[in-house]
Amino acid sequence: MEFTVSNSTQQSSWRNHWREYRNAYILLAPAVILFFIFVLYPVVSTIYFSLFDYGLTDPNLEFIGLQNFQELLEDDIFWRSIGNNLIIMVGSVVLQVGGGTILAVVLSRGIKFGKTLFRTINFAPVVMSAVAVGILWQLIYDPSVGVLNQFLKAVNIQPPVQGWLGDPQLVIFAILAAATWQYTGYMMVIMLAGVQSISETLYEASSLDGANEWQNFLYITLPGIRNVMLAATLITMIGSVKVFDIVFVLTRGGPANASQVMGTYLYYNAFTVNRAGYASAIGVILLLFAVVLGLLQLTLSRRST
Repeated sequence: MEFTVSNSTQQSSWRNHWREYRNAYILLAPAVILFFIFVLYPVVSTIYFSLFDYGLTDPNLEFIGLQNFQELLEDDIFWRSIGNNLIIMVGSVVLQVGGGTILAVVLSRGIKFGKTLFRTINFAPVVMSAVAVGILWQLIYDPSVGVLNQFLKAVNIQPPVQGWLGDPQLVIFAILAAATWQYTGYMMVIMLAGVQSISETLYEASSLDGANEWQNFLYITLPGIRNVMLAATLITMIGSVKVFDIVFVLTRGGPANASQVMGTYLYYNAFTVNRAGYASAIGVILLLFAVVLGLLQLTLSRRST
């Protein structure tokens, strides 16, 4: 009798556990299916097609192994695109994260009135589409009617002869300026959350010791938002590797491939010269950069907790 009761109890417990696991699997199933369809399958197919020579309008696949990757190593435009990505990455970290930190500190401790207006003005470019931002900055950089050239002429400074977007030496920095204008407000919001999490008692204690705002910034604010700055830096770096829209709208990689980044060069090979296999190889390299930065972000975030 005791054995029968114990056996039925075990069966009831097993059924309860099965119901819990079944409900968990049912709830997870949509996310898992979407992950396989929109993440895992595209990644695997991109790696697979990078081993072939084919075009989007050509149904014939010719297996060539690693030749696409070997050609990338000898492709000067590809290396230039990587260099441009690195320029945008370094510039974005310095200007966007640095500028966002300064704006957050000013908003938190330097402005007593009009904080909402200040925050709205600085965050407004973030919600604009890349197309709108690109058109706006094309007008700003316009050699004839652009505001920037008109201002330089007013202060007796000669604008670039080839234009800001036509000079191969200046174009990537012109794109960086537009991207900085659009995304610094986003960094400001992230850094503002970190600044506001610092206890006000620390600033009160430092003021009693005679510290000024600059000393508060160096010895209280910066150490207090270190982890937030790290996360914002890595987010910016990943975004800089994947940059496409602002470059495509402003220059499409020109002039003479001077502003090509990996994203636009991938697009050029896939849809302009019909080399989808070569574009897939670029996509694999782009994926590797993003994965490395993502793993770096996870590693550093775990160490900081």
